[in-house]
Amino acid sequence: MTFSGEVLLLVVVSPPGFLAQYQRHRLIKMTSDQSDVNKTVVFADPPGTNNFVSASVPIGQLNEDMMDVAFTKAVGCTQYPGGCDGMRKDHRFADAVPLGENWRHKYLIDIDGMGYSARLFALLKSESAVMKATVYTEFMSDWIQPWLHYIPVSQLYNEIYNIHAYFSGPSKAMLSASNATRGAYQPGGLTTKRLDGDAELRKIASAGREWMFSVGRKIDMEIYVFRLCLEWGRLNADDREAASYQA
Repeated sequence: MTFSGEVLLLVVVSPPGFLAQYQRHRLIKMTSDQSDVNKTVVFADPPGTNNFVSASVPIGQLNEDMMDVAFTKAVGCTQYPGGCDGMRKDHRFADAVPLGENWRHKYLIDIDGMGYSARLFALLKSESAVMKATVYTEFMSDWIQPWLHYIPVSQLYNEIYNIHAYFSGPSKAMLSASNATRGAYQPGGLTTKRLDGDAELRKIASAGREWMFSVGRKIDMEIYVFRLCLEWGRLNADDREAASYQA
């Protein structure tokens, strides 16, 4: 049996029953969790020092303190276990908001969907710090630097709560956690020098915005595509060496 390109792509990318494991579904299921299941978080106590402690905090409380993540509509329900009803049961849904409304927040996150996310450039134009998780190598992957222009996030998202605590300080739930393990990390001893998390976050947001308007411009993408076409033409030329660029 033979398959057309479209059918083969559908089989590979969207196998039945696997939609629940897509990146956005996993993120929203995690951030929709209102249970009392404890999650271990690490934060500075006192805030701003290099004395880091760990605490077990109910994930429902962490999500209430930090998260505002939701689907705006259900897509691909037939591929989700339980259909649309199962998807709505497992995830938070909310009304869509204008992009500018998202820009009011200190943190924005960019996550792959059924393919690579095309939202990164729009998010970088904001004055928010962008967190990004992706499995793809994109054309600008070597141009943009993690921790300088954006905050990298792993495929499991486990560090999101710690990232928030590092830059914005621990939440009340973290500080009041009765089973906090204090003094777990003390590199060089306790110091009273305060880390201005907001200032560090603004640096990342500003660097990402500056990159967007100096390297991520439309003309930069056009130049990339033009050079890509030249290389594609060279590779397919009958006389490849004659088509090679000469300095």
